Amino acid sequence: MSNIRTLITYETLARAIKNKMEVTDDVADDISIRVLNYFGFHDEIIDNALDQDDRRMFYFLQDVQLLTTRWEEVVLPTGRTWRVFYWGLNVEKIEKFAAQTLETEEMELGLYDSLPEGVWSRSAA
Repeated sequence: MSNIRTLITYETLARAIKNKMEVTDDVADDISIRVLNYFGFHDEIIDNALDQDDRRMFYFLQDVQLLTTRWEEVVLPTGRTWRVFYWGLNVEKIEKFAAQTLETEEMELGLYDSLPEGVWSRSAA
């Protein structure tokens, strides 16, 4: 495993997940906890540590650029080549996505919120 370069906090990862995947706070919190439980204080883990459901989630997080993968080949004493896969936190992208705010939150007004106050009165003219 590599030495940690930048510490990714639970809050930073949850905010990046929420902004990038457009999920609720609760879902982002749950995913963040699951991911960081694997990584601990490292920025890279071996793929063998994952169960099948979490591996699917990791592939999805890779698709949205929050995680990265790499692999290396090791020659076993028998001469056979063994491929070892690793997952890594994409620190640069996580920090970028965490810093962003959802444009829809800032710009989106509901239909009723956009109507002028005069619309709500029932006075007869």
